[in-house]
Amino acid sequence: MERESVYVHYLIGDLESYVVDNREKVEKLINKKDITVEDSIYIFDRFSNSLKKTTALIKLSGEIEDRDTLRTISILSSETIAWVMFTLPSVEATMPLFMENLIFDNRHVIDALGELLLELDEFIENPERLSVLNEELYSMLNEVSMFFGHLSTMMKKGAKEN
Repeated sequence: MERESVYVHYLIGDLESYVVDNREKVEKLINKKDITVEDSIYIFDRFSNSLKKTTALIKLSGEIEDRDTLRTISILSSETIAWVMFTLPSVEATMPLFMENLIFDNRHVIDALGELLLELDEFIENPERLSVLNEELYSMLNEVSMFFGHLSTMMKKGAKEN
């Protein structure tokens, strides 16, 4: 196994375990129905970090030739984006942010995530396309990741000042 391949498989395992572990923690926070500012900060940090880990895989996909590895990256990236996309409405209903804070690139962040999810789903059937279109996808995904990181930072600053 090549050195790059080992690193890619490490990143795949890291993302998978990070998402599984944090999905459970976020679900517990949401199920308590009283999401605090600190809970929201935690959730947005986890969203941002999950998407950052996903961008690392997408960025490396241009160097990967193995079809199965590209398919695995597509599936795991799709699952990660779906987790964020379908969890956000539960958080959004109780979080201390205004709706306009979730506008990204003149649209709701869920719409941006939905677009990414649709693109990644296409790569599951045609994984070779991922290595060709990875830069555009990386850029979009990185922007969404930074968006959640920015929300978390804003909330941290607001929580300290209050």
